[in-house]
Amino acid sequence: MENVVGLAIESLVAVLLIATIAYCAVLDRKLRRLRADETTMRDTIVELVTATHAAERSIAALRATVSQSEETLADRLGRAETLSEQMAGQLGEGEAVIERIAKIAKAARDHAQREAETAEVERVKAAREEIRQEVRRRAEAEAEAQRAAEEARRAAEAALSPSAAAAAAAEVFSNRIRALSMGSAS
Repeated sequence: MENVVGLAIESLVAVLLIATIAYCAVLDRKLRRLRADETTMRDTIVELVTATHAAERSIAALRATVSQSEETLADRLGRAETLSEQMAGQLGEGEAVIERIAKIAKAARDHAQREAETAEVERVKAAREEIRQEVRRRAEAEAEAQRAAEEARRAAEAALSPSAAAAAAAEVFSNRIRALSMGSAS
């Protein structure tokens, strides 16, 4: 039995050796793949480092661009605020000018209205004066006719016969009518 046990132990050792050899072969394949992957991994890492350096340079360039853009934007915002303030001031001045123009236009309209009213008053005064003069002329003509009639009546009473007095009265009457018609024709 010792032989059997020894054989069993040796068989077991042989099986274990075969398993170890198989495991070593598998391990060798994995190590070869790992070494091949290590080269690929090293290439990938080199590419990653290169990309990282390029990204860092790009970030630095972006920071510089952002800084420059901020300065430009701040400058433009400052100019825009200045222009906005100037425009606000000019708008205020423009509104003041518009108010003054409106006042001037109102004053001109009021003045034109007063001038029109004054012209109307003057026209009415002139018409009244013409009417007064016409009335005065008529009154003078009537007074003249009455004086002439009075003189004719006195003369007729003193020197003329009744028929001559009638003729003189007719003449006075016709003079009066002429005087009245001349006054209305004027």
